[in-house]
Amino acid sequence: MARDDGRSDGRSLGINWQIAGFGLVIGAAGALAALALGRPSLADLLIGGALGAAVGGAVGFVLARPLKRDLRELSLYAALLAHGQLDARLPGEGTGELRYLMRQLDAMAVSLAEQVAAIRRLAAERQALSQQAEQVAVLEERQRLARELHDTVSQELFALAMMLGATRAILPEDSGDAREQLSRAEEVARRAQASMRGLIRALRPVELGSRSLAAALEGLLDEVAERQGIAVDLQVQGQDPLPAGIEDALFRIAQEAVSNAVRHGEPTRIAVTLRRGESDLGLTILDNGRGFDPATAQAHIGLGSMRERAAEIGGQLAIQSRPGAGCTVHLRLTGLARGKEEDEA
Repeated sequence: MARDDGRSDGRSLGINWQIAGFGLVIGAAGALAALALGRPSLADLLIGGALGAAVGGAVGFVLARPLKRDLRELSLYAALLAHGQLDARLPGEGTGELRYLMRQLDAMAVSLAEQVAAIRRLAAERQALSQQAEQVAVLEERQRLARELHDTVSQELFALAMMLGATRAILPEDSGDAREQLSRAEEVARRAQASMRGLIRALRPVELGSRSLAAALEGLLDEVAERQGIAVDLQVQGQDPLPAGIEDALFRIAQEAVSNAVRHGEPTRIAVTLRRGESDLGLTILDNGRGFDPATAQAHIGLGSMRERAAEIGGQLAIQSRPGAGCTVHLRLTGLARGKEEDEA
């Protein structure tokens, strides 16, 4: 910028020399006019030339002053555009021939700013489309895995449990330890089958559709109670709607936490609390299962998935657990709007 100012000062100095030259030309013209009209003395010639130069210089200064201002503004404006400040505009409209040039520069800056904004929008849309395509690919892979597990491992575990039960039934009553071992094996097979059902349910994406978040949570817990025989409890405080993306992320976090508890914790009770405040939200999933050490379970894929979903919506996820003391998953989301602002979002 300093070098640009120096060039501007140089051009201004050049204009000043042009003004002085203009004055000298007028002065010389006045002297020649005096010679043409008669035979003036040397003093008259000097006085006439000096007066002509003074008048010419004053007239040139007055005429060139707007030109100097416009050139200085053009120089500074060009420097701003060169540094990427496309929102800068010329303070005046210019005079004479420079007016058209200044208007064209302003129009060029507006056009460049619009093109840059369009390029940024295209880049953001491309990034969004890439993320959507990635999410679709992940969902399709999860569905494929769920189908394969259901058609292979789950069915085989079911067949194994049936075979063990049938074998135990045909053994004589006095088989003793054999019947007991078969009974234990059958129980292990049924637990494995229950865990597999929970894994398949977690892999299959569940969409909220037209349901509210509270209704979707109620349906999730009812299914757990029906299939697993676990006591469930749902508490909802505040029914204000949330943006669809946030509700979907909250439901998936709750689904993952409940699924982890069923598969790994063997709880007898799961409680979910959804609290909606004026500008914040709290989601808590609590179970009385076996618990675990969070320090040794950081790499667990379910915990990582919950943390990623919480980060995507700007939430803070906390997981509290210890062996033998169950697990509590708490998500806090702040900076939420209510009412009309949410609907517009």
